[in-house]
Amino acid sequence: MKLRETAGLTGLLAVLMLIALPAQAAAFSTAQAKADFLHGLWHPLGGLDHILTMVGVGVWAALVLHQKRLIWPLVFTLVMFMAFWARYLGVIVPYVEMGILASVIVIGLLVAFALKLPVVVGALIVGVFAVFHGAAHAVEANANSLLIYALGFSVSTFALGLAGIGLGSLTEWNSGRMFLRALGAITALFGLYLMFVA
Repeated sequence: MKLRETAGLTGLLAVLMLIALPAQAAAFSTAQAKADFLHGLWHPLGGLDHILTMVGVGVWAALVLHQKRLIWPLVFTLVMFMAFWARYLGVIVPYVEMGILASVIVIGLLVAFALKLPVVVGALIVGVFAVFHGAAHAVEANANSLLIYALGFSVSTFALGLAGIGLGSLTEWNSGRMFLRALGAITALFGLYLMFVA
C-alpha cells in the first residue's frame, strides 16, 4: 500500500475512533462505568497542553519514522497508563506541570526541526514526558472505577496520536511538510508562553 493511502487510512481511523468512543462507553453495564469511561475519555481533551503534546507525538512520528510511525504514540500511551497507576499508588512525580509544559515545547521543537532520532531514543523522550501527563491524570482523577477511567484516557490519548499521524499525510508535499513544521514552531512558542508568561 502506498504511503499516501496508508496515511489517509490512519487519519480516517483516528476520526472514526473519536466518533465511536461514546458508543464504546455505552457498552459498560453500569451508569457509573459509563461516567468513569467518559470522564477519562474527555480528560486529555480538556487541556490544550495535553492535546498539543499527544498530537505532536503523532506528527513527529509521521515526519521521521514513516513505517514505524505507530511506535511513539503507543509508547506514550502505555507509559502514561503506567505512570497513572504509579502516581495513584504513591510514587511522587515532581514538577508535573512544568514537565507537561516542557513536553509542549520540546515536542513542538522536534516537529519544527523534523529531528530524526533512533526509534529507541525517541521512545525514551516521549516516555519521559508521558510520565508527567500520566501523573497529572492521577492527581485529577475523580472516578469510582479507576481502571475504566484509565482505559478512557488511554483510548483518547492514542486516538490523538493517530490524529497526529493522519496530519502527517501532509508530508507528501513539500508545502505540507513545511506547514507541519511551522505548526511545531508555533506549538513550542505557545508552550514557552504558558511556562513564562501565562
